[in-house]
Amino acid sequence: MKIGLLTSVDTRHRYFAQRLCKQFDVVAVGYEAMGYDPAGIVSRDLTSDEADVVRRHFEERARQELAYFGHDSAFIAPSTAHAVSTIQPGRLNSPETLALLQSRGVDTLVVYGTNLLKPPLLDAFAGRMVNLHLGLSPYYRGTATNFYPLLNEEPQYVGATIHLIDAGIDTGPIVRHARPTITAGDAPHTLGCKAILAGIEAMIATLHDLQDGRVHSTPQWRPKNARLYLRKDYHPRQVVELYRKWDHGLIERYLERLRRGEATVRLIDGPSDHAAPGGALSAGSASRAYPAQVSRSPA
Repeated sequence: MKIGLLTSVDTRHRYFAQRLCKQFDVVAVGYEAMGYDPAGIVSRDLTSDEADVVRRHFEERARQELAYFGHDSAFIAPSTAHAVSTIQPGRLNSPETLALLQSRGVDTLVVYGTNLLKPPLLDAFAGRMVNLHLGLSPYYRGTATNFYPLLNEEPQYVGATIHLIDAGIDTGPIVRHARPTITAGDAPHTLGCKAILAGIEAMIATLHDLQDGRVHSTPQWRPKNARLYLRKDYHPRQVVELYRKWDHGLIERYLERLRRGEATVRLIDGPSDHAAPGGALSAGSASRAYPAQVSRSPA
């Protein structure tokens, strides 16, 4: 299996690339410069204290990502084993990106943290693209989908989804979900980094399953109150509101709901007992309702 990897340039993305390159035959890596930075969005209607909360939020994100992922986050160097390219904003779906992947004989495309894939990539790798989505599809799709569950006081939907890519936004068939264990000592960014780690392990398990020809996928269902967030939905005041709720017991209220058995989520638990022939991806993964603090991402 020759893997092509498309990811972004932040610490977490570089760590992901390092993990995959150490375990799989990753023959091409494209690092996309996103051209979007929510930390740079300012609002004149914030007070100075509120603006300080937003500033410290993004500083803490960088600090926690460095603590969790910085020990192994160098960019992959071009070599005979890896063709490496930096993809400029707006050029993800360009003929140059496609040529990079095809020139190395990529047969499986792994994606994490990029902009939306479109033709010609969608056409060239149809049915052969696996995405790490930070968020639990189909409940939360789009952007910042581990931020908005906290803002909405729904920590049970913090996690990651490994799914096949289709033309929609995080709508492709699901291979497995992963969730971090949530504790009273968590802060927004420690919880976010734990979700990233769970998602990376889930992707690694999925790729091993794919090599062994036993990956199944489950079409996404339509849950009540499914949410889609886009970049235009973000406002810095949401950060201020999150910390107000956090300081007033958001996680403690969630843990109490958990103790009462009121916070369960239907999750896809990985491949079923029956392997699809030839490594084909097909419906049939097990799905269950789990206590929402439990991460289920078996190999």
